[in-house]
Amino acid sequence: MAKSSNVPQLGDNECFDEVWGAKVRFSNPSEALLAQLFLKEDGAIPLPALDALLSVIRNPSFNVKDVNFNNCGDFCSIVTSSRVEATTRRGWESETGIPEVILEGALDVLGAELLSVWDDAREHYHGNMIMEFGYYDGSSLQDVLTTWRDAIFNCALVHSSWLVRARPLLGYYHRFQATNLSPLSRSLTNPCLGPWTRDLQIKFEERSPLPHDVVINAFFTRLPNLRTFCLQTLHYVSRPYDGFIAGLCKSLSFLTSLEEIYFSSAVSEEPNLFVQQLSKTPPSSLKSVQFLSGSLNESAPHNLPLWLLPLLSIASLQSFRVHGNGMEFIKSVLWSRSPGKPGIFGLEELDIRATEATTNVEGRMADALRAAKRLSLKYRGGQATVGRVVSKCRSLRSLSLIGDRRESEFFDLAEIIPSTIEELSISFPPLADPGDNIEPEDEYNFPNLHFMNSFRETTAAKGDLSMLNVLDKYVYKVLHSEKTGRLQDIKIHIHPNSVSRNQDFFHSPNHRLLYRRNGDDPLSGAPVLPLCQNICLERGISFSVEMQLLKSDFDE
Repeated sequence: MAKSSNVPQLGDNECFDEVWGAKVRFSNPSEALLAQLFLKEDGAIPLPALDALLSVIRNPSFNVKDVNFNNCGDFCSIVTSSRVEATTRRGWESETGIPEVILEGALDVLGAELLSVWDDAREHYHGNMIMEFGYYDGSSLQDVLTTWRDAIFNCALVHSSWLVRARPLLGYYHRFQATNLSPLSRSLTNPCLGPWTRDLQIKFEERSPLPHDVVINAFFTRLPNLRTFCLQTLHYVSRPYDGFIAGLCKSLSFLTSLEEIYFSSAVSEEPNLFVQQLSKTPPSSLKSVQFLSGSLNESAPHNLPLWLLPLLSIASLQSFRVHGNGMEFIKSVLWSRSPGKPGIFGLEELDIRATEATTNVEGRMADALRAAKRLSLKYRGGQATVGRVVSKCRSLRSLSLIGDRRESEFFDLAEIIPSTIEELSISFPPLADPGDNIEPEDEYNFPNLHFMNSFRETTAAKGDLSMLNVLDKYVYKVLHSEKTGRLQDIKIHIHPNSVSRNQDFFHSPNHRLLYRRNGDDPLSGAPVLPLCQNICLERGISFSVEMQLLKSDFDE
């Protein structure tokens, strides 16, 4: 097919048929301009629309000077705002008998809970909120988000004046999964999107067509205050990928509030392409870029990968994070701009996985651990494994420990915790199902399968509560240690499976914070870890026990 570079010189009444690579002559320039819209190779208006367009142009009521929208984005905004105005035409005054101040206060509480859940999950997943499950798969995160969103939806259905206040809360974040049957253009007039939208997550499924520049520009025109953008793509042949990335980065450059970008692709070369284009047209307020799939040098993690260097030209940028592809030890690395050295990015955070067999904590890896200020450690092997890693950490301020469900108990953390720690997070995993240790022939000892499953659940629940008491004692010992004088914040996360099988023990007033049930009063609750709670109150340390909200409850 013809390329745009082969377009011959055209007269005023001529246009170029890009499909057949031929010059077409018309009787006047107006016909040529109109015809060019239908003769493009990429992004042409379908020919059946020509009759409808001509009928509009020939309508006596049509006056081109009356058309005020400048582009597709303006058109979509007018359509959406007009539809919203029609929906809420009865005005802002509520006829439900509830004072406005009460309504606004109630919606503020519901909105704050929803946004808090979303932001906490984003922190746990380092911003990667692209769903790894289908829309209808259950998970603790999905369940809690749905609970709060449904509460706000129900308020919006009461009265049109309530809808006006609920929409910004529902549209704070937006997740869209583009498919062949549901392209991105379907979201152009979504009434929940608007200037209140701050967080956008888009995933292009396989065979999903990449949108054209007009659609991209129109989409982001409706989101002027967007702060976070996450994109996941696969490799496509429906449209040149480099053209799509160039158009996307140009559109993002006009978002003056955009601070965070997350990018993921199934093709290893594409992050390099994205880096090149983003460095040419960066958003003015961009602070952080994360690659959810990228290449890391595991032998020298403190060195910034060469393919990221073009981004150093972005003056506003403060940090990079790369999630390694298939790394057994290092899961992700974060580099941040060094204070007083604007051109230097140093290692800030490591996210690693270690077991009893892990030996690569010497040499350059030891240098990286000594430089890291934040460490997320998923471990197996208890005190020995954790001690071998954190003993190298001399600058550590934040430590997150994620245990393995095969571990029998927590360990004496006070013996190995660095004295520099200010923030401590411990994720308490569910114990392995005791039924896993029952041999097949032993199942005949159970009268029926229901009794056997009940036995397993009861045994697991007792094990969970027993291990919580052990955890309470060990963290209490940490708080009594002279090495924790800098400690300011402690968070304990309980796996949702443990919460589910101990519903008679746990009480959660907001589907996240956890307390011990205190009698039959649903509004009262005692601390889950009373020893830790009391000493943290005495020392003025922030302390909470929460249910871990996971995208998949198979996560450990």
